Amino acid sequence: MANDIVQFKDVSVDFKQDKKVVQAVSDVSFGIPEGQIFGIAGYSGAGKSTLVRTINLLQKPTSGEVDVFGEIFYKKVGKEVTLISESKLRKERRKIGMIFQHYNLLDEKTVQQNVEFALKHSGLKSKQISEKAVRLLTDVGLEKLAKYYPSQLSGGQQQRVAIARALANDPKILISDEATSALDPENTIQILDLLKDLNRKYQLTVILITHEMDAIKRICDEVAIMDSGKVVEIGSLIDIFVKSTNPVVRQIVGNDFDALSILKSLNIDTNNRNLVKLVYYSQEISQPIIVDLYAKFNVSASIVYADIEEFGSQTVGIMIVDLNGDDAQIKQALDYLNGLDVEVTELRGEA
Repeated sequence: MANDIVQFKDVSVDFKQDKKVVQAVSDVSFGIPEGQIFGIAGYSGAGKSTLVRTINLLQKPTSGEVDVFGEIFYKKVGKEVTLISESKLRKERRKIGMIFQHYNLLDEKTVQQNVEFALKHSGLKSKQISEKAVRLLTDVGLEKLAKYYPSQLSGGQQQRVAIARALANDPKILISDEATSALDPENTIQILDLLKDLNRKYQLTVILITHEMDAIKRICDEVAIMDSGKVVEIGSLIDIFVKSTNPVVRQIVGNDFDALSILKSLNIDTNNRNLVKLVYYSQEISQPIIVDLYAKFNVSASIVYADIEEFGSQTVGIMIVDLNGDDAQIKQALDYLNGLDVEVTELRGEA
């Protein structure tokens, strides 16, 4: 699409291993919209990092096409190859910042010098480089630690230095490859929130590669789920975490919104019960529904299960209730529920 900053078209990546061909990425096609925080999630070995390394051609595809910034970086169909020139690629790579699980800082240089090092070939004068490094450190909250060395910093602070360094050449894309995997929960949240702030401030497209579903839920706009080199499903957080019925996706993201898995874990038999799953998109709806069903239709609703999750700024709740009343009353109650801003799924006999 026109607003995609990256497009993968039938991209495959093969490796030779012990005289065998291993397909790390298999026929992947999708676009990453400009300005989004886009997650690529899956278990280790799913092909996430290999796929993303094709963006700046650190890994060339075995076949397929990779378009970045609206132009073809690499295309191979059969034996015919279209490839961006080396000089153009070097220039374009400066627009793609990368941060990793291991910070890769220069131990013998100060925090500020680590950031300045990334500006070595920027064409800026020494004073301009110094000023820009300080500004970038201010953006990541480390301006007071500019003269410290990496060994004097915590893991979260070192990752902030790595982020400042990745921003040195004013990239349009920032790739985060498992950048929070080595951090404790508090620092993980801080780094994720920083990435979100930088996305807004600089209109950065952030590509978040991770196996941590909480990271995806906290900051991403959309997510692609990968398994065994293939993209299993792509969509918004609600599409993937709440609505997806794909068993592979459910295994990877969890079963918090899969009613049958919940009922199975609770050892609840759905036969001869009027079990209903309710999914709602605000925090204000649980108790009034229960009260209204009894007041309006003389139907009692026993709550079997309830939970609330946050997906970015979106609050989503799930309740599984057991409706008790005669058939006519329950039909009226269901009609009433279906008329509300609630997704209603009857579960009787499905388990």
